[in-house]
Amino acid sequence: MKKFLLMGTTALLALGLAACGGQETSSTADEPKQEEVKDKEKEAPKEEKSFKIGDPVTVGDTEYTINGKSNPSTLSSKASSTYLILDVTLKNNGNEAVTVDSSFFRLKRGEKTYEADSAASISANQKEDGTIGNSFSSQKLNPDSEISGKIVFDVAPEVAKASDLQVQVQKDAETKLIDLN
Repeated sequence: MKKFLLMGTTALLALGLAACGGQETSSTADEPKQEEVKDKEKEAPKEEKSFKIGDPVTVGDTEYTINGKSNPSTLSSKASSTYLILDVTLKNNGNEAVTVDSSFFRLKRGEKTYEADSAASISANQKEDGTIGNSFSSQKLNPDSEISGKIVFDVAPEVAKASDLQVQVQKDAETKLIDLN
C-alpha cells in the first residue's frame, strides 16, 4: 500500500511539474527570441532620409535650412583657394536658447571633411554700414526665433564645383547630411 501511495504522489508531482513547464513554453513560443529580433534589425538597415537645398532639416530642437550656395569672385577677406558660401536659416524650436556657431556646419565630399572659415563667415555677414548681421560665432538664438546668414568654406576650386558635396549639420552628437546639388 505504501508503494502505491508513493507511486501516486510521485505521479501527481510529475504531472504538476509538466503542467507548469508546459505553460511557460507556450507563453514564450509566440514571442520571437531576442536573438531573432537582433538579427532582423541587422538585416533591415535604417533608411536615411535624403535632404536637399531648401528642405528644413531638424536636428535636436534646431531646424536648419540651406537656402542656396554660391561661389563669389570677391569677399572682403582673401581666400587661400575658393570660397563656397552657403545661405542658411536656423530656427530654435526648443524651450531654451541655443548657441549657434559656424562649427555646426561641415562640408563633406566622400570621406573628406572641410571646416567652415569663421573669419570669412563673419565678413560675409557684414552689412554695408560695416556692422555684422549674424556672425554665427557663439551667437545665442532664443526659443521660437530664427536667424539667416552665410556660412563660408575656403576650399580648392575643384571642391567648390564638385557635384557630390554635402553639408553636415549638427546639434550636440546628432548630425544630418544635406545634398548641395
